[in-house]
Amino acid sequence: MELRGLLRLLPLLMCMPLLAYAGRLAMANVKPAGQDVSVTQTVRCCVDPDWLPYEGIREGKHLGISSDYIDYIESHSSLKFQLVPTSSWTETLSFLQSGQCDLTPMLNKTLIRETYLHFSDVYFRSPNVLVSLKDQPFLQGFENIGARTLAVPKGYRLAEYIQHYYPQIETLTVASEPAGLQSVLDKRADLFVGSMFSVNSYIQQTGFNHLKIAGWGGPEDELRMGVAYGQESLLPMVNKALNAVSEQERITIYQKWNNVTVIDETNYSLVYQVICATFLLLLILGARTYFISQYNRRLTDKNQQLETLRQQLETSNAELEFLSTHDPLTKLYNRHYFNRLFINNEQHDKSAKAGMCLVMIDIDYFKEINDTLGHNVGDRILEQVSQVLQHCVRESDVVARWGGEEFVILCQQSSLPLVESLCVRIAERIKHYQFTDNVQLTCSFGVAKLADNEPMMLCFERADRALYRAKAQGRNQMCTDR
Repeated sequence: MELRGLLRLLPLLMCMPLLAYAGRLAMANVKPAGQDVSVTQTVRCCVDPDWLPYEGIREGKHLGISSDYIDYIESHSSLKFQLVPTSSWTETLSFLQSGQCDLTPMLNKTLIRETYLHFSDVYFRSPNVLVSLKDQPFLQGFENIGARTLAVPKGYRLAEYIQHYYPQIETLTVASEPAGLQSVLDKRADLFVGSMFSVNSYIQQTGFNHLKIAGWGGPEDELRMGVAYGQESLLPMVNKALNAVSEQERITIYQKWNNVTVIDETNYSLVYQVICATFLLLLILGARTYFISQYNRRLTDKNQQLETLRQQLETSNAELEFLSTHDPLTKLYNRHYFNRLFINNEQHDKSAKAGMCLVMIDIDYFKEINDTLGHNVGDRILEQVSQVLQHCVRESDVVARWGGEEFVILCQQSSLPLVESLCVRIAERIKHYQFTDNVQLTCSFGVAKLADNEPMMLCFERADRALYRAKAQGRNQMCTDR
């Protein structure tokens, strides 16, 4: 019985050394957790959704410089990154603090962020710049901002930096860099501070060419990967992969996402088209302006000619009007004017006829002056007599040359005594006047007062009869028809 039991245990005893060896072999091949490169570890990744060309989310896909570095780390480690979409950078930071994300691939290291993140080595650097409208001055840096308002994205390292080192600057918090640039365009802020590469990319893509870089915006960005607390084991693998990126690969990634050159080429093509269209338009406008200017010049010349002709016509009409109503020698009113206005005009104001007197004047022996001294002397004497008459009458009186050596004076609002006194004054002035060639003159006067409801022609005939009597009675005297 004992022998039979021993025989049953013999196979088991023979296998025990083999089992022990297998156990030791298995234990030798087991490695601590996190060190087996054959095991893939999933990392939840959050990014800034609107910070291109650095990083962004478009149609649920991670894009930008940081996406290429994430791809590189995935291909050189056992890490597999899973994008956790966020709507803003502020939400990304909140997810990192709450543990909803394990890593963010591109951010600056700050004292506040160090309270909930561990940071990798710096793998990308970029300057920050101030952006303003083109009509603003170049400010060089934060020191020269003065009373201007500065737009700063919420949650960015620059907001913390400005609050600590430049608390006197008035800031406007915006949701993102594009929103900050828009605030400058809308004049809600005077300046915006952000990364030079993303600012330049946004300006190029949107065509906001009236924005300009107005100065440097504080310290340059030293971009790292941030790992949430509790995920510190990721840092060695992340740093190892980042340090393995060659300079050529870094340049390739930068050039891929720095689309300034591509945009410039596209814009130049558009600019060439616009220049050609503008040149053609300017050519058409220039030709049109030239023809219009030529037409306007000819029209101006014609208008000037017409204006000259009009002025000449007005001058000629004025001369004709003057000649039609004045005596060309004495420049007194002529017989035609006197007849038209006073004798033949039945519509003449009756109130004007009240107190109206007529004086007919004839130069004595004037024919002898023409015969002995000549008509030139006679014409000169007629001019001098007309001057005497004009100096003796009132402004309201009308003096006219009736013909030859006869003159007529129409005195309005007057009386026979006043008119007779006028005749005496005229005779006395002529007696003492120094006429041409010392000619001594006398005149005969015929006076008549216009009766009530008497036609002017009858009054004129009575004055003419009175003049005839004065000449018949020996001349150099006055006769009145009462």
